[in-house]
Amino acid sequence: MDGSFNNFTHFSMFSENGFNLKHAGKFSNWAIFARGNHWICDCKVYPFAKSLELFVPVWSQLYFFMTCDSPRQLRNKTFFDIVAASELDQLVCHLSLTDWCPPQCRCFYQPSIENRTVVDCSGSRLTRFSSVLPLYGNLEIDFSNNSLRNLKLIERSKLDNFNRIRKIDLSNNNIEVLSNIALYRFRKLQLVNMTGNAIKRTPRSLQMLKPCQISLGKIIMKCTCDDIWLKIWLPLQYQKCANNTQALCSTNGLFLSITEIEKEDLGCKVSVINVSLVNRSICAAFFAVIIFAMFIYKLRFELFIITRTVITFFRKPLSTTSVIYDIYISSNEEDEQIRKWLLTSLVPNLEKKGLNVFLFFRDGTIGEPREQETIDVISKSRNFIILLSDDTLGTQHWNKREWKYAWNYYKSDFSRELIIINYDLLTYDDVVKQFFRGFFTLRKVIDFSNYNKNIEEDVVAMLK
Repeated sequence: MDGSFNNFTHFSMFSENGFNLKHAGKFSNWAIFARGNHWICDCKVYPFAKSLELFVPVWSQLYFFMTCDSPRQLRNKTFFDIVAASELDQLVCHLSLTDWCPPQCRCFYQPSIENRTVVDCSGSRLTRFSSVLPLYGNLEIDFSNNSLRNLKLIERSKLDNFNRIRKIDLSNNNIEVLSNIALYRFRKLQLVNMTGNAIKRTPRSLQMLKPCQISLGKIIMKCTCDDIWLKIWLPLQYQKCANNTQALCSTNGLFLSITEIEKEDLGCKVSVINVSLVNRSICAAFFAVIIFAMFIYKLRFELFIITRTVITFFRKPLSTTSVIYDIYISSNEEDEQIRKWLLTSLVPNLEKKGLNVFLFFRDGTIGEPREQETIDVISKSRNFIILLSDDTLGTQHWNKREWKYAWNYYKSDFSRELIIINYDLLTYDDVVKQFFRGFFTLRKVIDFSNYNKNIEEDVVAMLK
């Protein structure tokens, strides 16, 4: 293919709509003649050149007759020569004032080195930082060897600018003060070079940056007690950035690193700490916390019931919409006396008041799996009545499961109520489930030996 002696400037034939790497085998015997054109070898060529590094032997003929006309350092070099010599870093695009390159600066986009954009303003006799920067990412700003005296324009710059800056070089200027605002702007940068300036003080806000993130060089300062924090912040000797910043204290004509100076050397007041007293105090506090935690754990059920009562007193909880039964009663179904009292006394009194009561031995579905039905009915009940009795007349196997489900709903839903009736005058030590202990301790249990014979009234008063 012969495209010689035309006005081609860029390799548009290798764009997305042109040749593709998958065609490499087909073009291995091709030769393209493109002499007499003004080829510009810049960043626009880089994506294709990078992808061809592994295919240079196959594509050698294809590029042999394509010679760069610019830039000057690549003139008369073939595209093949550039790829073969690993000179992809020369493929850059220079930016102008229209691309927001600051005056007196040289700007270029260089995709081969971490896709960076360089703003080189070094040695331009500038007295202030530029507020205008190219609208590119991964900016590397070089304002070294100028006459900057402060960082005021950096303080006023938009945060968006510093979100795009990766590195900034402000070395060899006349900057005397590191402001808190400027350091705040620097906190997301990879590297800040401020060596060779006239900095005499380091504000504590410098701690916003990591010691390997900023380089201040040698700072000669008159150290005070307020500078002791530098001993901790400065990089350690074994770190690669150990020489980034060195704080030297001027003392009696000598310059000593602040890392070698103690508080006493600066005349700082050293607090005398009674180590033994501190240790005893820590131990006492530790044991106090342990005892308090044990106390809280032991009374956890009582504390929960009290907290629940206080909350429901000041804020009435919303009722559950899925409620069908007003009361679910759990009792020892194998105790004939309990069944008789429930069927002839308690339940009729409750139902006369319009309450819907569920007794499993009376209302349970024959042939239905009991545990599943128990869970379903308890989830649809507003109140739970637990009859505690001596279990010597039966295993109470199902009662223990009912207690667990009722207690869980009582804990999670403050619109439900749990009522304990102590039928056989048991103590809480006799009760299998420890969470009933809280009701005994707080005397929130209805004793069956109620000589006023108003058990039914007490139950109704506690219902929700």
